[in-house]
Amino acid sequence: MNQEHSDLLMEIAAQTLEQLAFIFSFPDDTDPEAIWGEAATGCYVEFSGPSQGELLLIISNAAMPELTSNMLGMEEDEVPPEDQQRDALREALNVICGNLLPRIGGTEAVYDIQPPKILDAGAARSLLDQIKTDPRGYASALLSLDDGGCQLYMRLDI
Repeated sequence: MNQEHSDLLMEIAAQTLEQLAFIFSFPDDTDPEAIWGEAATGCYVEFSGPSQGELLLIISNAAMPELTSNMLGMEEDEVPPEDQQRDALREALNVICGNLLPRIGGTEAVYDIQPPKILDAGAARSLLDQIKTDPRGYASALLSLDDGGCQLYMRLDI
């Protein structure tokens, strides 16, 4: 695992969630397997440019309504429909990726970021297993939210 990239991923993810969705997060030092014991949704994005790879976000389903409501400026008691929750998750990951890559590749680097895709828990776990076994290394960030957890994993070919 690349610790420098993991620290950067943690910083960018926490800042983005705070600024985009008014969600405060804290480093999560619990068992990373715990998220698989609850309902969770995955989202991933592939990118290419000076380096290529993918970024995977796994979030507790319990956190999705707050993420969406805050991003859309909805009232606290309004529960956004599932399609809006998925759109908000895709947008959050897209912004995280867009903020992360210039910090890794430099501000002059040009990246092609593919549209983020939603994954069910099984597909997210399968992709995570591929990322973790990649010999080129990966980075991770585990965040604790008010309503569950959020995990990010990045594979980067330099």
